[in-house]
Amino acid sequence: MLAAANFILFLVYCVAAIGLGAFAFYIQEVSLAVSVCMGGLLGVACGLFHLAFTPREAKLARSEKTRIDNEFQSLKDMHVATHQEIETLKTTVAEDAASREAALAREVREIAMLLTTYVQKNERRREASAVEGQKLTPRRSDQNLLAAVRSALEENRIELHLQPIVALPQRKTVYYEGFTRLRDPSGAVILPSEFLRVAEPSGLVGEIDNLLLLRCVQIARRLLKQDRRIGLFCNISTTSLGDETFFPQFIAFLRDNKDLAGSIIFELTRDSFEKIPMAAERNMGRLFDLGFRFSIDRCETLDLDLRKLERMGVRYVKIAGDKLVQQLVEAKAVPVTGLNRQFEPADVSALFSRYGVELIADRVETERTIVEILELDIGHAQGNLFGKPKASAEVVKASEEGPRLRMVS
Repeated sequence: MLAAANFILFLVYCVAAIGLGAFAFYIQEVSLAVSVCMGGLLGVACGLFHLAFTPREAKLARSEKTRIDNEFQSLKDMHVATHQEIETLKTTVAEDAASREAALAREVREIAMLLTTYVQKNERRREASAVEGQKLTPRRSDQNLLAAVRSALEENRIELHLQPIVALPQRKTVYYEGFTRLRDPSGAVILPSEFLRVAEPSGLVGEIDNLLLLRCVQIARRLLKQDRRIGLFCNISTTSLGDETFFPQFIAFLRDNKDLAGSIIFELTRDSFEKIPMAAERNMGRLFDLGFRFSIDRCETLDLDLRKLERMGVRYVKIAGDKLVQQLVEAKAVPVTGLNRQFEPADVSALFSRYGVELIADRVETERTIVEILELDIGHAQGNLFGKPKASAEVVKASEEGPRLRMVS
């Protein structure tokens, strides 16, 4: 279309040039040379005019647009290809990560099983060694046992043994639990399972608790010199908490040592906590007001009322590691709360924390149990796997020597 228009205009320019030459030659009687020059000049002028006003830019713009469109389409094709390659790479990376994670999980389980086998093979040997270090008392009558307890109190044959409570998964000691050990005149150890049977009916348990508290305060102060984050679980009976003769002296001593409120945690068994007398519960509240907190151990199930625990200052709950796994994974047990919803096993620990209560897996004996409770997001554990109870003097000495050894090295 544009070419035809240009051709017609060219003919018009030629006709005009010839017409001007003919007009000058025949009408104006100008010489032939001049007439030809006039016609030629008109033709050249029309050609220049035509060239000046021909839209060359438009032609160039359409050509450039075509080129840009082609390049843009090429970029789109490249983008689609790159996106497909990225998706393929993401899928490959995800599959590779899943494969590596599964392989790592299998390796961890295999290592746990090997360690469990090793521990089980050596458990009897370790127990035999422990028995050699502690001469246990034979079974005796209640009358003889009571006499031995009285003798131990009168002659100060009372020992405090400490067992570590560790943070997982680093297994760093963050707390100790104190255990009372009495010795008879022959040096044989009298365990709490024995002496409590005669101490509570005879009214001696308050004196034992008082001595235990004194030792715990002394140990706590020495341990805090090395690491202020160390806490000490101190067992106490509801009989002592409800004793109107014993408790005033007890709380007066604690008031004088109020700065240790964050370091000493009083521990009760679940049975005694569930059956706590009114007077003992009231005195628990007085200790709570001073800043002291409580722990409950020997729990067989997780059906605890978290609102009650929070209200009464209970900040720790202990349950055997294998029992804890069974409760969460098999029984799908959850505590009593005001929340009307379902919880996954791995969420129960966070649920306790929501009410300010920390779950502790105790009586942990094997690495297999550790693997299982880590999957349940349990943050603390206690048991012979991390260390059996040792005399407090040994623990404090090791704690005091530790920094010196690090400095020397």
